[in-house]
Amino acid sequence: MLSNTRLRAFLLFCAATLPLGMVAQLRHTADVHVKHSSRVTAQISQATPGQQDQHGAKTAEPQPPPLPKDATQYVRQVIHHELDTEARDHSHWRYRAHREDEKSNSDRDIIETKQGEMARTLLIYGRPLTAEERQKDQARMQKLLADPDEQAKRTKREKEDSEKGRQMFEAIPDAFIFKYDGLENGLVRLVFFPNPNYDPPTRELRVFRALSGKMWIDPVQQHVFRIEGQLFQDVTFGWGLLARLNKGGTFVVNMREVGPGHWDMVSLDVNMSGHAILFKNIAVKEHQTQTEFRRVPDDLTLAQAYQILQKDAPVSANNQPTPAIPH
Repeated sequence: MLSNTRLRAFLLFCAATLPLGMVAQLRHTADVHVKHSSRVTAQISQATPGQQDQHGAKTAEPQPPPLPKDATQYVRQVIHHELDTEARDHSHWRYRAHREDEKSNSDRDIIETKQGEMARTLLIYGRPLTAEERQKDQARMQKLLADPDEQAKRTKREKEDSEKGRQMFEAIPDAFIFKYDGLENGLVRLVFFPNPNYDPPTRELRVFRALSGKMWIDPVQQHVFRIEGQLFQDVTFGWGLLARLNKGGTFVVNMREVGPGHWDMVSLDVNMSGHAILFKNIAVKEHQTQTEFRRVPDDLTLAQAYQILQKDAPVSANNQPTPAIPH
């Protein structure tokens, strides 16, 4: 199952983009990239056999598998590897999440369990919670713990969202054309743009027609490291009568190996604008970071997670933890 944090990062931007008509200029764009990509593929193949020490001897570092000549096929292999790895990963983690948008700014201590997540609010707009805010946050946690129906609804919703995210993630190699764009700090960099021949089977998958951008892949771990996407033209809702998202909207997602063999999202930035019904201006701006990952028992329950969170002293002005910077 896709991790909740990466799933939300992936779906957030996709949900904000609506289906667009086919763009004829993409066929020309694909032709422009062909010659450049062939040259870059050769450069990458020469640059990734391995490192050497000061005497010219090869080191014992893990070596990346050979790259296919077809960059889209390479991305397909990486995505399938990720999905297979995550299907076998049943680990649970505790981490600190910072999220800010135009309406809120908070830091939370989150613990994953086999029954879902239990989260305690640490800071609001960078300050500790007041006694009243702490009481409300405590009541929220206790309500979740005491309400089996709410737990069941949340579990069902998370499974449905996870399946939708898996389908969208798996469709990426079909929905986009990828071209090698060089090496950067040991990572394989690629550019992508919509595949004009792709016929999306669902409404959700049609959102890919609006996106282009870059992707960075760790060739040793075979894992997506970073994705940058952007709207290359305005996105309209209901022929533009219901809403419109302006050309130039962007998102950036960064992934890292936060524990042995376990990758998760460490930062997300979304910046979009447009207007809604009756020309009301809208803006989708969000910044998230996730740090201080620690593994917890795989069979942890919500009740146990709640007890763990209760043992830690509430954050005050004198004991605020220093947020880690993802890198």
